[in-house]
Amino acid sequence: MKQQSEKRTEAAVRILLQTLTRNRQDAGVILDEFEATHDDYELSQSRHYHALGAAHYYMGKAIDKINNEINK
Repeated sequence: MKQQSEKRTEAAVRILLQTLTRNRQDAGVILDEFEATHDDYELSQSRHYHALGAAHYYMGKAIDKINNEINK
């Protein structure tokens, strides 16, 4: 039971890293597109742009934290 739990935890972390990485990449593409199609004023006024930017940043932080924990 203990080994099975450890394997499931390892698999969950691997899947989480893959998902975070893919979502962060997708968010980066969307942010780049938004920046290319909107002027500075529109960027500063968009709550969704800022929310996605924050999510992009914190997904990167989460990925780094997970990798640091795994590689200790």
